[in-house]
Amino acid sequence: MINLVSIYSSNIVGLLVMAVILLSRGWRIQNKNSESLILLVMIFSVISGCIVDPLVFYFDGKPGTFVRIFLYIGNSFLFFLNAVIGPAYITIIVRHINESQSCRQRLIVYSLCLSEILLLLINLFKPLVFLIDENNCYRRLSFYGVYIIVEAFFLLYGLYEYFAAKRRGRILSFFPTWQFLVPIAVGMLVQTALYGVSLIWPCVGVSVCCIALSLQNENIYLDKLTGAFNRFYLNEIVNAAKKRGEKLSALMLDMNGFKQINDNYSHTEGDNALIAMADILNQVVMNNGVVIRFAGDEFIVILDKTATHSIVDYKEFIADAIEDYNDASKKPYKLSAAIGGDIIDLSTDENIDLISEIDKHMYADKEEYYKKNNRRKR
Repeated sequence: MINLVSIYSSNIVGLLVMAVILLSRGWRIQNKNSESLILLVMIFSVISGCIVDPLVFYFDGKPGTFVRIFLYIGNSFLFFLNAVIGPAYITIIVRHINESQSCRQRLIVYSLCLSEILLLLINLFKPLVFLIDENNCYRRLSFYGVYIIVEAFFLLYGLYEYFAAKRRGRILSFFPTWQFLVPIAVGMLVQTALYGVSLIWPCVGVSVCCIALSLQNENIYLDKLTGAFNRFYLNEIVNAAKKRGEKLSALMLDMNGFKQINDNYSHTEGDNALIAMADILNQVVMNNGVVIRFAGDEFIVILDKTATHSIVDYKEFIADAIEDYNDASKKPYKLSAAIGGDIIDLSTDENIDLISEIDKHMYADKEEYYKKNNRRKR
C-alpha cells in the first residue's frame, strides 16, 4: 500500500534539510577541499533522491509506455545514487580519520561501486535487481539484496575505521561515526521491510547533516592558518592519556630563523613557511599520529600507539623531508627546525607536564643549531 502523502512529506523534509546546509555553506570544511567536495556530492545525491523517489512512487502502476520507461530510468537512477552515497560515505570517513586512503581501500570501494553500476546495466536487459511488470508496477527481485549488503558493508567498514583509530589513541569525540550510521541503517531497514514508504533518502539527508555538523564542530580543534590541530586538541589527548594511565610518544619542533623570514620577506611569507612546515609534518606522520601547531612557529607531533617507527626515526624522517622541500622549493630562504622528543609516561605522576619534558629535548637540539649558526644573523 503506497501512502503518497507520507512519501511527499518525508522527502520534502529531506529536501529542506539539504537546502539549509547547501545555502548556509555548511558543506565547506576549512582546509579540507576534498572532503568539502565529497560532502557536496552527497548533498546533491540526497536532493536528487528526494525528488526522484516520490516521482517513481507517483507513477507506479499507471499505464503507458512513457511511464514504463520513466520507471525503469527513475528506479535505476535511485540504485545508482546508492552506488554514489556508499563510496562517498566511506571515503570521507577514511580520509578524515587517516588523512588519506590506501590503494587497497580505494580498490575495494571502486570495485564495489562498479559492480553495483554493472548490475544495473544488466538489469535493463535481464531483470535481476527490480522489474517493472506488465501493469507498470515495481517489483523487487533477488539481487536487490546485493545493494543492501553493499551499503551495510560501507556503514560497518566506516565504523571499523573509527574504532581502529580510537585503538591507535586518536581522540575522535567530535566525529562520532555512529551518529550518521544510525539514520541510514534505520531508513534502509524500514524501507526494505515496508514497501510503500520512502525513508531512505530523508534518513541519508539526516546522516549527511550529522557529518556536516560534526566536521564544522571540529573547527574548534583546528589551527586556522595551517589546518593542523591546535592546543585544545593537545589538551584532549593529554587528559585522555592521563585518565588511562598511558605513555605518549611526542616530538616538539621549533622553526629556526623564523623571525628572519618574517623580517626579510614579509609576514605573508612567514605564514607560507608555517603552512609548508605543517604540510611536511603531515606528509611524514600521515596516519601514524597527529600534527599540532602549539604556538607561533612551534609544532608538536603525537605518535599513535601503533606507529611502526621510533621517535628517533621520525626525527630523521622530518629532517629529511625538510631537506627535500628545500631542494625542490624556489623560495629565497631555507626551512630549518630544532626537533626533540621522548616517550612520556603520564601514569607515574599526575602533575607531569608533557610540554616541559619534550621542550628540554627540543632546546638541546636548538642549542646545537645555534652553535653552528649565528643567532642574530640576518
